[in-house]
Amino acid sequence: MAALEFLALSDEDFAMAKTNLLRSEILSKRVRARVFVETEGGVEVRKAKAEGHVDVVTADESLCASTLDFETLKAKRSRAEIVIEVWRSVNASQRKS
Repeated sequence: MAALEFLALSDEDFAMAKTNLLRSEILSKRVRARVFVETEGGVEVRKAKAEGHVDVVTADESLCASTLDFETLKAKRSRAEIVIEVWRSVNASQRKS
C-alpha cells in the first residue's frame, strides 16, 4: 500500500524537517538577540531596529521556509495515516460481511 510505504520512507525526512524547524527557531532568536545587543538606544528603539535588521529578516524567512517544509510533510503523513485507517475500516467491514 502506497500510504504505508510513504510513512516508512518519510520517517527520516520528517525528523530532519522537525530538526530544521527547531534549528531555524534557535537561529532566529540568536540573531535577534545579537542585533539587539549590538544596537544603540533605549530598549524599544533597540527592539524596533532589531526587528527590521536584514539578518533578523533573513533568519525569519528561513524559519518560515522550515515551517512550511515541516508542516507540508506533517500533513502528507497525516493524510497517509487517514488512508490507512480507512483501508483498515473497509477491510474490517468486508471481513464481517
